[in-house]
Amino acid sequence: MLLSEKEYCHAVDLLAGRVKKEPILQEFGEWFQDAFGLKVYDYFCDTANTGRLRLKVVLWDRDCRKKMMKGINPDFRKQKKTAEKFSGLCRKYGLHEDYGRTDGILVCYDTLQDELGKRILEQAAERIKGLEGCQDIRRVEILFHTVHIFFETEEQKERHLRDGVCGMADRHVSSIVKEYDRFGVYPEGFRCTFSSLQTLNEKYNGNMFYYAR
Repeated sequence: MLLSEKEYCHAVDLLAGRVKKEPILQEFGEWFQDAFGLKVYDYFCDTANTGRLRLKVVLWDRDCRKKMMKGINPDFRKQKKTAEKFSGLCRKYGLHEDYGRTDGILVCYDTLQDELGKRILEQAAERIKGLEGCQDIRRVEILFHTVHIFFETEEQKERHLRDGVCGMADRHVSSIVKEYDRFGVYPEGFRCTFSSLQTLNEKYNGNMFYYAR
């Protein structure tokens, strides 16, 4: 996540309605929706490591961000169009004086969903880990926005994928997560990742760092 903690909290406060949208954000968001079909949740002005003025546009998820890209690179046409519009709004509202000129503005995109999801799982972690010891589940690890459930052996994992135990675990975790999910991060429920201690030990020497890479 490129957002600082302060920026993240501001974006969430806007999402929750605790902070009122400034007119520039309202108009910029309406334009962005019309131009690209995407909702803007916040924006931030700062300086990149190169010293270049940067506009960070906060979108919802990775799929939204991909729509502003061409493969792995930014869509420079969309970047230029966004910089021009934002520059004009800065002049209109008398804000961010340095951004009044389009030249030199670097436009980048950040997202909220992954960070919200990670924090939901942090809040729910103790309850989710309560699955350990149930139905051959030996270990539960929460890494960023993923819940990893380990059975003892690969045979157990494959059997429980078929007999409904893994589905039970998904539903159980989904019901817990739903209690913390104020913003609809997981509208279709939560899907865990299933593996075995056999695989973890044989392929990754029991090291979760290598397993999760």
